[in-house]
Amino acid sequence: MFSAFRNLKNREILTPLVVILAFLFILSLIIIIGQTFHQTLRNEMADQFNKQQLLLAQQVAINVESFLDHVYKDISVISQLPDIMQVGRSSQARAVVKGIHYHIESDILVALRVLDRRGAILYDSGYPKREGDSLADTKYFIRASTLRANEHLVTDLMNIVVERPDSKQFIIAVPIYQIAPGSQDPQFNGVVLAILSVDGITQKYLLPVKSGTRGYAWMMDSDGTLLYHPTQPQMLGKNLFHTDPSCFQCHRSFNAEKQMVEGKAETFGYYVAPGGENKLAAYYKFPVGVRSWFVVVSAPYSDVIALMHKSQSFFSLLIISIFITTLVASAISTITYRKKIKAEEKAMHLENQRRLEQEIVIAKNYLENIIENTQTSLLVLDRDLTVKTVNTAQAKALGRPKQDIVGRQFFSLFPDNLPRYEGVPIETLLHRCITGSTSIEVKEYRITGIQPEPIFFDMNVSPLIIAGEVTGIVIASNNVTKRVHLEEALKQYTVELEDRVDKEVATAKKLEQQVLHSEKLAALGRLAAGVAHEIGNPLTSISTFAQLLREMTTDEFAQNSLDTINSHILRITEIVRQMSTFSRPDSTTIKLVQINDILKSSLDLMRLDKRMKSTLDITVSLTPDIPRTMIDEGQIAQVFINIILNALDAMPDGGRLSVTSRHGLNEQGHDTIFIDFHDSGTGIPAADLEKIFDPFYTTKEVGKGTGLGLSVSYNIVKRFKGDIKVASTLGAGTTFTIILPVLTDIHKEPLHAKDEHPGR
Repeated sequence: MFSAFRNLKNREILTPLVVILAFLFILSLIIIIGQTFHQTLRNEMADQFNKQQLLLAQQVAINVESFLDHVYKDISVISQLPDIMQVGRSSQARAVVKGIHYHIESDILVALRVLDRRGAILYDSGYPKREGDSLADTKYFIRASTLRANEHLVTDLMNIVVERPDSKQFIIAVPIYQIAPGSQDPQFNGVVLAILSVDGITQKYLLPVKSGTRGYAWMMDSDGTLLYHPTQPQMLGKNLFHTDPSCFQCHRSFNAEKQMVEGKAETFGYYVAPGGENKLAAYYKFPVGVRSWFVVVSAPYSDVIALMHKSQSFFSLLIISIFITTLVASAISTITYRKKIKAEEKAMHLENQRRLEQEIVIAKNYLENIIENTQTSLLVLDRDLTVKTVNTAQAKALGRPKQDIVGRQFFSLFPDNLPRYEGVPIETLLHRCITGSTSIEVKEYRITGIQPEPIFFDMNVSPLIIAGEVTGIVIASNNVTKRVHLEEALKQYTVELEDRVDKEVATAKKLEQQVLHSEKLAALGRLAAGVAHEIGNPLTSISTFAQLLREMTTDEFAQNSLDTINSHILRITEIVRQMSTFSRPDSTTIKLVQINDILKSSLDLMRLDKRMKSTLDITVSLTPDIPRTMIDEGQIAQVFINIILNALDAMPDGGRLSVTSRHGLNEQGHDTIFIDFHDSGTGIPAADLEKIFDPFYTTKEVGKGTGLGLSVSYNIVKRFKGDIKVASTLGAGTTFTIILPVLTDIHKEPLHAKDEHPGR
């Protein structure tokens, strides 16, 4: 590079003037490229911003369209109610209509009306005093009365509710078709109307939309009528095809809007807006009845490219500064250039020579250090198998000093003859490496005579290639004697381990049963979550329609049958609730609570149970000043109630139930609370004691238990690091003991006896 530079200088091609002119030419190109780049970047930024505005417009339009479809489906449900024409007298029908009215946005829905076939108002959610009035002469009723089944009507904007003259509304109407007695074809019987406020829709869906710093959303219909504009509310209702002088106070023209309505414009682009300021606009069109509405999102073009203006100004200042600095620097450098060029070339030549010499020395030391300090043994032989180079690791492995190895024949280094490797002599392998230029890998090669015990090496024999020719062999080896001995020891240990495994089979089987029990609970939890979800929703619908049929029917047999259905639905609901609790316990209400308080409230609740007969005697003995502990009050109460209910079922003819609480230390010396429930019932057989905590295991009659109560209770207590013990004697009763550690933090270990009891 420097020689070419010097040749140009000697030929007087590279003069200071030529350098300056060349630099100015390059600088001009940079300015032109910069301006082009900024313009392209502005256009790209505008396009990307407009695409974002299009997404906003599309989302708003989809939200409005989804809301209108939701309203249509809701009033269609009302039109299909069997007793909708008796909505004025039927509390059931009125309740359903009010329920549907509740689910529709109250700030958008003005009123729900039900009209009979003559146009009389049977129901008006917004103005009940109008019920009985006639709307037979209204255009929307006349049009709605001609609708066929499964059709609906969306009207134009109008002032439907006279009490709200400042608001524009429109109607979604659905006809009511019912089968009259003695007829097989459904006949027109009335209309269900939903009166909606355009102001409510725009306030909910368009007003929150912001694009950039000054952008907003507005809306018009397919006739060109402005439906909403956040900055020009006085123009609402005006049509862009029928303008007057007031319309041009903020617009130069409405060409862009007309092209949107006529379908000639793309979904986004530029247009001239208020004050003649260029704007970016994107719109989305969606159908509303026989017309369409346009949601338009626009923002000033100047806001979008404001940052680019600053960048371009900075770029221009930077170019000017560079230009001035270049002129000054060129003048100075031209004067000093001729004096320094020769001195720099001479100094550079000397520096390069010193640098090359230093690099050679460094490379030599670098390679020697790598060879010496590597743990891999290295031995370099020439083609006659004479040692040329050896590192310290290899010398230690051979048990000789390095100076006694270099220059000797390879095989003279080993007192004993080297054995064959896989039936091939080592000398043959070495010559094969030289002549074939291929590497050979030798695994666990056994060498004797160097040390008292045989040693083993993993070796990699590779050809030494210099200038494309094989000049010798490089042998890299690692002492793997310890690994070989370890593998032999592992084989012996494997035999011993197999004997130990046979002896531990009994213990392993016991542990396996415990693991299977845990896996069974985990699998049931996942199954219960799915079953509860899949059953819960259909049960709600079945229960609702069963209750509706119960209120509508007058037949005694049908009423009794529906009562039976409802009772079974309640039973299934309870099973689903227990399964849901078992699968997804709530741990968000864990706090320090007093066990005695939970026991008292649980007993008070159970005294209201119909099974608490007069022949049942309950004795309660609670130790005062029991320390508080971290648990979920509702879940522990559920455990207490489950155990009490089981005790009641065990004493069908009455008996005694004793409830006690005490405070002491468990087997590990931790602070513990004990709660005992002893009943004088029938007792539990010994064969059933090991299964009572399994899910769905029950000894009760069919229909009187799900088998989830004790399983859920056991799962809850275990979650709080506690346990449940049970002792039972047939004919003498059963005792359940709930053991709960005293915890101040659910994530910490239980308190030791020497710890201070918090919350006493």
